[in-house]
Amino acid sequence: MWCGPTASSLPATRWYLSQLSIGDKVEGATASLPVKLAVALLADRNGVIDIDLPISGSLNDPQFSLGPIIVKVILNVIVKAITAPFSLLAGAFGGGGEEMASVSFAVGSARLAPEARAGLDKVAKALTDRPALQLTVVGTSGLEAEREGFKRERLDQLLRAEKRRSLLTQGDTVAAVVTVSPTEVPVLLKEVYKRADMPKPRNLVGLAKDLPASELEKLLLADMAVSEDAMRELAVRRGVAVKDYLVSRDLAPARLFLGATKTLPHDPQRTPRAELNLAMP
Repeated sequence: MWCGPTASSLPATRWYLSQLSIGDKVEGATASLPVKLAVALLADRNGVIDIDLPISGSLNDPQFSLGPIIVKVILNVIVKAITAPFSLLAGAFGGGGEEMASVSFAVGSARLAPEARAGLDKVAKALTDRPALQLTVVGTSGLEAEREGFKRERLDQLLRAEKRRSLLTQGDTVAAVVTVSPTEVPVLLKEVYKRADMPKPRNLVGLAKDLPASELEKLLLADMAVSEDAMRELAVRRGVAVKDYLVSRDLAPARLFLGATKTLPHDPQRTPRAELNLAMP
């Protein structure tokens, strides 16, 4: 059913549709517009659709007709459900629709930055209020664009692991997330280098040379190989990171899916990301 102004004069106003339902598909019909998706994007958890319909006129005017206006609005909504579903969804949550359609990552990393978490909080809020929707997360990565960033992220992981090992050896309590300060890097680099199974410059007596931190870093990075498989794994970890975060925001796991990962060609304008796709069950 729908409800709106009942006076003969219609000011610019808002319209509300409640408990709108879609009938069975008509046999032989050729239309395949995602009407159900459009309704699911618009209807809140109570089944109410709030539409801003800026029209004015008089119901007593024989030239005035609501029908064509309403049909046009509905068609526009359906087209938007196809082309920009997050923009349609975000209309009820303060805008920023296409920003909600993907989650950005640092080059070579699958860690969620604070900005990414804030964006996912908006997605979680929107999906909580739209219980008919499901979300598929597609992790992406790019070998050429992320090769060096992936190496540096891997080195950072080794430094954090070395610090964790050192703290445990000393009997200290280790936090869930270990951070490394710049002053700790030279010592940790030496330990990582010692453990690395790689060719090392030797002195005259055959011992590994004592090198400055900058040289150790350069050698460690140069020895790291980055494969297509590593990039696919990075894309998977990005998708999992997004899904796990949304589950932590109380979204049911049954509504969240991981799509097939993508390894993308180099594009200097593209930022590493996971893509979000809305759908109906």
